[in-house]
Amino acid sequence: MSLTLANTVLVAAHETGVNDFMAAFFAARPRHLVYGTPAFVPVTTVAATSISAMTFPGVPGGIDLLVVFALPTIDFYPDSSGGTSPLPPGPGQLAIHTKVRLTVGCKRGRNDNENEFIPLSTSLELFATGMPRVSVFGPGAGEIRFQLDRLEIVDIKPDSLESVLECLLLMMLRAALVNFRLPFNAMSVGFVTLILKNGPLIENDQIKVFGDVV
Repeated sequence: MSLTLANTVLVAAHETGVNDFMAAFFAARPRHLVYGTPAFVPVTTVAATSISAMTFPGVPGGIDLLVVFALPTIDFYPDSSGGTSPLPPGPGQLAIHTKVRLTVGCKRGRNDNENEFIPLSTSLELFATGMPRVSVFGPGAGEIRFQLDRLEIVDIKPDSLESVLECLLLMMLRAALVNFRLPFNAMSVGFVTLILKNGPLIENDQIKVFGDVV
């Protein structure tokens, strides 16, 4: 849609601009992409977020884990991958592409006197799709967030393992992106204060909102 419907203003942001905004956001706040238990991340800093170890009977100190997401990139419908993405965005959808490195602190000691701790890592490529969601806080104040509803990992067998990992990583990626939001003022120009009336709408590699100005 290229018209403003019944509203005064159409404001749109191209996926390249949103990706630039996302890159700046995570460059300033890399802790939202890095999560580790105390053996890996003793305390939360600007670089990483400390999470609790997974408790399990008979494992002293619990199971340690490190989760590191690469910088995500966003693709608004239509698909910009040239047909290479296994999970392209459909009409009105967005797609997220990233990688994750999972590290488990493997404790191979057979008794309490053996404290062998070996980090074992694997990397996976992730493709996800979702929809934009909007929150309005008042006249001219609001933000757009991206809610993921599906995630795909390619070529993991058996299928049941793939399904388990996809569910686990979808929850993690949702959590990693929950703090990334696109404020209306990031899509506004100069003196324009947008009062949202319709949207957000995704099409033509853009996210669009319709409204009036004050």
